[in-house]
Amino acid sequence: MLRFDLGMILIATDEFSAGNKLGQGGFGSVYKGILPSGQEIAVKRLAGGSGQGDLEFKNEVLLLTRLQHRNLV
Repeated sequence: MLRFDLGMILIATDEFSAGNKLGQGGFGSVYKGILPSGQEIAVKRLAGGSGQGDLEFKNEVLLLTRLQHRNLV
């Protein structure tokens, strides 16, 4: 699994700019990002008062780690 620090994510998403926003769900927004290598990624940003707890978030991350897609990081 690849790991990124917040600084890299901020650079890739242009600090979560509105122009990079792909959509919004019940627990937060999804943004398009471009890594320095040119690879496009999607980044989910959990909303502050989303109601999604730690357990739900961890379960979602575990599910996503089982998926394999070249743009899923």
